[in-house]
Amino acid sequence: MNNASSPERVTSAGHRLSGGRHLDVHYLALKDEYDATLRATGIRPGWSVLDAGAGNGVFLPLMADLLGSQGHIEALDLAPENIEAIESLIADQQFPCPISTRTGDMTALPQEAGTFDAVWSANASQYLSDEQLARAIEEFRRVVKPGGLVAVKEVDISVWQYQPQDPRLMWRLLDALSGDTQISGAMRGTRLPAWFRAAGLERVSAITTLAERRQPLKPVEHEYIRNNLEFLSRLARTCDLSEADHDQWKAIGEEPDRLISDPDFCYREMWVLSLGIVPKR
Repeated sequence: MNNASSPERVTSAGHRLSGGRHLDVHYLALKDEYDATLRATGIRPGWSVLDAGAGNGVFLPLMADLLGSQGHIEALDLAPENIEAIESLIADQQFPCPISTRTGDMTALPQEAGTFDAVWSANASQYLSDEQLARAIEEFRRVVKPGGLVAVKEVDISVWQYQPQDPRLMWRLLDALSGDTQISGAMRGTRLPAWFRAAGLERVSAITTLAERRQPLKPVEHEYIRNNLEFLSRLARTCDLSEADHDQWKAIGEEPDRLISDPDFCYREMWVLSLGIVPKR
């Protein structure tokens, strides 16, 4: 499950579904909705933005376009190999604005207070426990200027579906994995505004996006969905499930294309963009 060739391989930070190839495929498979989500933050030209938990930098090209020549991005990630990937991206491409990098922990940011106009964090809070998430939101508030923006995008996998597969098969798997920090964190996206308010952010709001893919699928969409099904099948092996459920997940993992190629196949994913403003002193 965690070997170097696996598309969801664990990074040096111990994070699943965070290998560079998986991040690229995930972004491209849902690019239209992802780009719309980043645009919906209201990031403006000339701002200084921290991309917290930047992964391999998939959001950086569009973010740099939104910020323009007077803007600046600092990309931070816990895994050194992700920072190396971003630095390679910067070396290979001409971005509209400067991009700097730093290895660091979202729960103890190395930057000084009031450094940025905004923090953007996508698909990274799922790796944190509830207590770590509270610290991360507090850190986001600390490093953003008064009146600045905190924007966190996170999934809510309680609506993860692969129809016409019976959705209850997924629900039973998620229930069996409820003690897993990442699985629990990936079911928290809808509730993130509560953490924003607890941290003292103002004008808290949320934007929900439902992404759906049906036949005919683009090759990158097919690859992304297939990766997910193989990942879930491997997770199911570790769980206390009925024999019938184990058999179904085994069959899905061995032949994911049988499900994906169904003419009535529908993949469904949901995420929430939570927004908050740092109070002015």
